[in-house]
Amino acid sequence: MSSIHYFQRYSQPENVATNNTLLLLSRLYQHSSNNFKGFLNDLLDDTDLEAGILFNQQERGKSSVPDGNISQTSFKVVVETKLHQHFSIPQLTEHLTSFGHEERKILLSLSPKLPSISLRKQIEEEIKKFNTLNNTSVKYISTTFQTIVEKFRNTLEDYDYVLIPIIDDYEDYCIKDKLISDDEYRMRAVTCGWTLEENFQHNLYYDRVEDGYSDHSYVGTYSDKSIRGIGKLSNIIEANLLPTGKLDIKNSKSFVTPEQERDIVNVIAAAKQNNNWDIATGHNFFCVEKFYETDFRKTTKYPLQGTKFFNLKTELNLKTLPPTDQLAELLKNITW
Repeated sequence: MSSIHYFQRYSQPENVATNNTLLLLSRLYQHSSNNFKGFLNDLLDDTDLEAGILFNQQERGKSSVPDGNISQTSFKVVVETKLHQHFSIPQLTEHLTSFGHEERKILLSLSPKLPSISLRKQIEEEIKKFNTLNNTSVKYISTTFQTIVEKFRNTLEDYDYVLIPIIDDYEDYCIKDKLISDDEYRMRAVTCGWTLEENFQHNLYYDRVEDGYSDHSYVGTYSDKSIRGIGKLSNIIEANLLPTGKLDIKNSKSFVTPEQERDIVNVIAAAKQNNNWDIATGHNFFCVEKFYETDFRKTTKYPLQGTKFFNLKTELNLKTLPPTDQLAELLKNITW
């Protein structure tokens, strides 16, 4: 049997990532079995998974009532780690044979980013087939290194001086090995002095497809030497407006909602009416949940040209990011 180690023993990066993650979780279990149970239930989207020894008094058996018993719920979590988000369905389904007679069976995929929606559906379909054929109940969960960090931190108190440095070090390792990117914290500041009202009204920003973009999670709308609005991305959609008035979706980061389609159609009309700009074809539409007003002021001499990226976690000196409306208020207190 292979055991986890406190020091790196593997040459393959995927094995290092798995070993370090298991080491992190073992430290949590050693520190507090209750915290470990809470972490697992949160991570695995469960509510009553028992992790640890149970002590019961006078629990009725089949034909008697003993004075007490000590037991442990059996469960098994099989982990497959990738340094990308493209898991092999055959490999994952082969892992299903790793389970035995455990009461709870969970197949966990761990990667820097979640698998695509379509891939997750395929994996779930294969597991459903396996469960039907083998009369089992394997559950599939996909998670990321970032989620491990966040849910681990959720189990800690401010006075957990032993575990806080450990999770800090694990997060630092993940960032340096690009298992966690700063995309989640990146705000892309874009110039939109003439369209600021449209951006707020329709909760999106648009740009030519040919201009491209780097990964980011927030859009900051810049005008008059200040970032005036911030919104968290909900989708990035490349679409053309057909003569019928319908949208032809060329590409999207996630499922396109009717509200997003409506906002794109409306902003195409507004751009034509207000600025005589034809954005009906060849444009990306960066949809946000909502733009919140802020005033993240630029104090250096020259105005912003093009785009600029900010790491909000670094700019605001935060461990985790609060909701977007709170970010908007915090940005009012700093400059760049």
